[in-house]
Amino acid sequence: MKGLLSFKNNSFGAVKDVDTKSRVITGYLSNFDNIDGDNDVMVKGAFKKSINERRNQIYFLNQHNFAQPHGRFSVLTEDAKGLYFESEPLINTTYSEDALKLYQAGIMKEHSIGFVTMQKEQKSGIRYLQEVKLYEGSNVTMGSNADTPFTGFKSLTLKDTNEKISLILKFFKNGNVTDDTFNLLELSLKDLQRHAYELGKMTLKNGGQPLDDTSQNVKPLLNIINEFI
Repeated sequence: MKGLLSFKNNSFGAVKDVDTKSRVITGYLSNFDNIDGDNDVMVKGAFKKSINERRNQIYFLNQHNFAQPHGRFSVLTEDAKGLYFESEPLINTTYSEDALKLYQAGIMKEHSIGFVTMQKEQKSGIRYLQEVKLYEGSNVTMGSNADTPFTGFKSLTLKDTNEKISLILKFFKNGNVTDDTFNLLELSLKDLQRHAYELGKMTLKNGGQPLDDTSQNVKPLLNIINEFI
């Protein structure tokens, strides 16, 4: 539908650096020339008009929530890889504090953008987004927003899944964040649990052979998550 706000997650190298002292995050909000799960490709130059014409109207948000702004971007530019950003120092709020802690713990790794498609071209079933009107860039946790489901699980092996679960469980034991953030992390655990279960079923279909080089069995992993939740 024309004029509809859309969202795209970037889970590949989205975080470059986190400076907790200066409260500044750097990384990529979007990548160019990658075909996503919707058969869309973001074309280099798609953000140029927004950056030039409405730079101060593009916000850095928490979980696509305009009621929870971190601030704006001190740097927002296109390079060969994608839409690179450096945030202004995150404002002193509980949700920004939580986000910094999740970045530091290695749990917060994805970003997403909110935009309206202005110009596109269809080729061989793939939609090339040539110009978009950018409204915001957000930090997102896995499965934290029903409108922007995390799609990076497709490439995760059981070993990758285990590592993500371990990070979250470790943070649960030692972290000090708001109840809302804990609830989001619980949703992430459930998404990971579902993914681990699907990997287990695929293993059985392949004659019980492991899908990667990890020796950890999916069943005890699921028991640990269920017991914790």
